Amino acid sequence: MPTPTFNSPLDSRQLMTVVALARTRSFTEAAKQLNLTQSAVSHSLKALERQLGHTVFERKGRWVLPTQAGDMLLREATEILNRMQRIRDRLDNLENWGAGRLRVGASPSLCHLLLPPVLREYRLSFPRSSILIKPDRGQANFERLRKNEVDLIMTVAPGDEPSDFKSIEWFTDELVVALPPFHPLAERSHLTASDFESSNIHLFGNDSPSDILIKDYFNSFGLRAIEYLEVGSVETVKEMVKLGQGLAFLPHWVVQAEVELGSLVTLPLNDRKLERHWRIYWTGRKLNLQEETFLGLCMEAKEAILGNRVLHY
Repeated sequence: MPTPTFNSPLDSRQLMTVVALARTRSFTEAAKQLNLTQSAVSHSLKALERQLGHTVFERKGRWVLPTQAGDMLLREATEILNRMQRIRDRLDNLENWGAGRLRVGASPSLCHLLLPPVLREYRLSFPRSSILIKPDRGQANFERLRKNEVDLIMTVAPGDEPSDFKSIEWFTDELVVALPPFHPLAERSHLTASDFESSNIHLFGNDSPSDILIKDYFNSFGLRAIEYLEVGSVETVKEMVKLGQGLAFLPHWVVQAEVELGSLVTLPLNDRKLERHWRIYWTGRKLNLQEETFLGLCMEAKEAILGNRVLHY
C-alpha cells in the first residue's frame, strides 16, 4: 500500500485520469481521451495513489480495474468534476443571464384573462427572455408537453391523472351558470338540473375538460334532451349568452367584468357543485430559474382568482 502524503489537495487532472481509466479500462485509451502520453497517465495515477495511501487501480489481464477504494474515489470524482463543469457553465452564462425562452401551454381563457399580468411581471425579472404561449385545451396540452413543444402546461386536471409528468396543485374553481339579466331564470337564487330541460347550453369543444364535467352533470340526472352548442371560444360564448342565445357554465373569474357591468348574471347550482381542479404540469426534469419564477408568479396570482379580484401587479 502506498504511503499517504497529507495536506495536499486533490488535483482535478488526477480526478479526470481516474474517470478516464475507469471508463476505458486501458492506459492507452485513457491517454488518447486525455490527450496525454501513456507515461503521463501512469505517473499521474501513481502520484495520486501515493497521495491517498491507497491502490486505486489494479491490473486484471489486459485491463485495469478499480479497487474498492477506486470505486469510492470514482463516485466522488465524477460528482466533483460534474460540479466543476456546472460552475464553469454558470460563469460562462453570466453575460446571458435572463436570456432563454419560456413556452407555456394553457387554456384560452387563462391566456386571455390571467396570463397577461403574470407575464408582465415575469418580463420585469427576465427582460431578455422570449415567451411563447400556446392556447389549447384538454389532452392537446398534454400532447404538446410530451412532444417538447412547451415547457409547462396549465390545465384542469383530467379524471385520470397522467403518471409521466410532475405537477403542482394550483387552484380550484367552480362552474356557475351564466345567463343574461333578462332571462326568466335570472331572478332565481339558485338552479338545479331540472331547470335546464330543453335549454341550449354552450360548450367549448376541442376536448375541453369543462365540457366533460357539464355533460356528466346532466347525464347523472338523466337529462338527455339538452341542446349543446360548441363555439370554441370563451369570448364568443359570453357574447352569445348576452344576446339570449343559450346559457353557459363558467367560473366567476371569467365573467367577473360582465357581472360588474350588469351584462351577465351568475347563479350557483343547488344540487351539485361543478368543481375544476387546476394544476401546472411539466416533465420530470428539474425546473430552471425562469420556470420556477413563472411558477411562483402563478401561485401568487391564484389569490386574486380565489378572491374574485381583478389581477393587478
